Amino acid sequence: MFKLHEGSNLQWFNPSTFEEANMFQLIGNICGLAIYNFTIIDLHFPQALFKKLLNRPVTLDDIKELDPGVGKSLQDMLDFEGDEFEDVYCLAFEVMQEVFGESKAIELCPDGHNKTVNQSNKHDYINLYVDYILNKSVEVPFRAFYNGFHSVCGGMVLELFQPQELQAMVVGNEDYDFNELEKNTDYKQDYHKYHPTIKIFWEVFHEMSLEDKKKFLLFLTGSDRIPVFGMKHVKITIQPSSGGEHFLPVAHTCFNMLDLPRYTNKATLKEKLLMAIQQTQGFGLV
Repeated sequence: MFKLHEGSNLQWFNPSTFEEANMFQLIGNICGLAIYNFTIIDLHFPQALFKKLLNRPVTLDDIKELDPGVGKSLQDMLDFEGDEFEDVYCLAFEVMQEVFGESKAIELCPDGHNKTVNQSNKHDYINLYVDYILNKSVEVPFRAFYNGFHSVCGGMVLELFQPQELQAMVVGNEDYDFNELEKNTDYKQDYHKYHPTIKIFWEVFHEMSLEDKKKFLLFLTGSDRIPVFGMKHVKITIQPSSGGEHFLPVAHTCFNMLDLPRYTNKATLKEKLLMAIQQTQGFGLV
């Protein structure tokens, strides 16, 4: 349904998808429900998506975010002032796109194959390129997504948002306050904030790098971002597990709950915690 751009690790609608439009409408519903329920979801979409949801125009900057390599090439074309432009670029008003595994030339305007890009019309070419990649080529799946999103949280209030604010409502932000996270944590059974295992857990956690702290959030909550209203809206629970110190911590992501063995040694806790949050792909044993 979506194509991943490796240069940015962002995804965009797949122009040659086999999926029906109602599947994209369903994902639009989910994004709308995320806002309605103050829940963040780990979706790697560019800001162009949120501009389009707010009926704002997309620009070359959005191509630069989605596909930095292509964006740089287009910017270099704009900056090129030499008389040998046509010899250097040798472009027509068309774009090469992969359609079901095969490269196909798509004309950006009538008879685009025979229209050469030059110094006088390069701005027109780039505008048509941006419009095709971000609008025309994905019109059907995006329109379904748009309808699904607006059916849940559309209305006049949406017009008050800037694209980056709407993006933060869906996928969260990175305004981390990990002291607030510790303050809001609940404990179960015999664990409490003064328990020896809990004390060394927070010592280890606060000594970790920001990257590892974000991995912990991803491991425990399913996202390395936090709600737009801040860390005070992230509630986690830590409970003891029945295994010994050779077991790893276990996350119950749906409940933001951490099963933490009763470690007595700080070095052991650090080793097991880092192993748990860094080895989260594929199959593993707890």
